[in-house]
Amino acid sequence: MSEREIDDQLREVVGDLQKELEQLREENRRLRGEEDKPPAPSNDEIVDQHFEEKNYADTTERPKRHAISYFRRHLDDKPFREVTTDDALDFANNWSGDDGRPKRRSILNYLQAVKVLYDWMTRKEWGPDENVVERAREEFKSENKSQLRRSGQHTGTVVQPEEYLELIRANMSPRLKAILVLPAKTGLRRKELAALKVQDLELDEKKVYNRSPKGVGEERLSKTDADQKLIDDETVDVLESWLQRRKIRLKSLEDRDHSGYREEGGGPDSDWLFPNDAGEKLTPMTVSRWWKKATTKAEHRLKDDQPELAEKLGGMTPHDARRCFTSWLNWNNCPRDIIKALRGDADGDMVALYTQYGEAKVRQEYENAMPTFAIV
Repeated sequence: MSEREIDDQLREVVGDLQKELEQLREENRRLRGEEDKPPAPSNDEIVDQHFEEKNYADTTERPKRHAISYFRRHLDDKPFREVTTDDALDFANNWSGDDGRPKRRSILNYLQAVKVLYDWMTRKEWGPDENVVERAREEFKSENKSQLRRSGQHTGTVVQPEEYLELIRANMSPRLKAILVLPAKTGLRRKELAALKVQDLELDEKKVYNRSPKGVGEERLSKTDADQKLIDDETVDVLESWLQRRKIRLKSLEDRDHSGYREEGGGPDSDWLFPNDAGEKLTPMTVSRWWKKATTKAEHRLKDDQPELAEKLGGMTPHDARRCFTSWLNWNNCPRDIIKALRGDADGDMVALYTQYGEAKVRQEYENAMPTFAIV
């Protein structure tokens, strides 16, 4: 059985358990007696009070009101406090507006607006005990991602540079910032990030030597055979900031006389660029965990004001940074043979490019096409 099939089966089990939990909670509420709560206002009064307290700008409030209106219409204006997770899922799976079935992202945006309403309601004395819409949204989101993977329609995520900047702004610690900026500026894969050592950086020359490119296994190539990655001044600043913090982290290992858990390569003398907390080499899965932590922070930070962007950033993977790198160069008219070489493709040859164009020309094309985030 493949990992994907195992994940899908686990989601089904979790979904069944959540439904059973919902039934138990409903039975518990029935036994306690909802008469313990004061009566809830009407749906109209709830919506008006919600928006009065939130005090959104008109342009922000309008689409949120529309989303709540769609939700109420689909459920025949069932009292908000009586709505169940199954009701909210029915809306997610079956709502169809005047112009037909909306796109998945629109449905998620509608659910996000209703979820915020329920967040607000749960803080009221008369409000529901839990946010049933939040659970429905997560279940709908998870089910649809599985369907996209199975159908082969999910081809990754590419965002605009200004959108990627929002991901960085949510993660301004030196390590996470470097983990986000470096692959977007170089096209490095997660395994290649994990395999970088400090000596692979030539910050004065604005270069990174990828000595463990795809296809070489655990071998580290010599610098002359390595895949050269160009970086810009902004990336140099980000890496210098991380190197300073890295030194402090490794010093703490020395103070604790911690030499790592494995036989070699860890402890305060580690030369890995992104060591784990014991100074040892990262695994690609750890890179993915750090990345997920970063995207989750961005999604949480943006979910109320920019739900569509929050959803997009929340679903990004480390490989999507490489997709962004390629797309940004292409959008800004970088020559295709230079893009291939910068990506480190098998048919891209940086040495041949330097011979054909000259190193200064290749760098000029790269820096002209690569966006600057203007990280503050």
